[in-house]
Amino acid sequence: MSTTQEIIDVLIAVDTETIISNYGLNKDPNNPVQITDASLIFMITKRDDALSGNAGTELAIGAKTLDTIRWRETSLSLNATYSALLYKFVATAGGDLISNPIPLLVEVQTPLPDPSNPTMPKTQTIESYFWTSTVLKPGSVTYHFNFMILDRAGNVQGYYWWDPYIKITD
Repeated sequence: MSTTQEIIDVLIAVDTETIISNYGLNKDPNNPVQITDASLIFMITKRDDALSGNAGTELAIGAKTLDTIRWRETSLSLNATYSALLYKFVATAGGDLISNPIPLLVEVQTPLPDPSNPTMPKTQTIESYFWTSTVLKPGSVTYHFNFMILDRAGNVQGYYWWDPYIKITD
């Protein structure tokens, strides 16, 4: 971890197909099903930012005051078959240690392979988003994210949640 402010990116990869198969369809966003199987959600960050659990369900990240944490999610198929979409952050302990996470919509350029010239990719402008929060003071934050799984047509297949945590190490 750096001695200056940094951005800590957390990628959440969700095994959407197995979650639907094992936990069923759940159409109530106010009563999501808890995911307890540690083999279905993978949270990944840079090695220097991970205290423990990198690429697992219970990622503990180290952050300092004024660091920014950004969460992004995807399905294991990179949203080709099903998509995962975070829709609610709930702090269960230490919620005052970070600013209230919010989704931020952004427009970005992303590369796209050019089959006729594989070493010179094209770019396309897409809308993207991530959840963002600023670290306010030291301590541990226990939280959970609610997320939904959608099919290719954007139809909700179910609502779910799981509970990682953040350790702020100032």
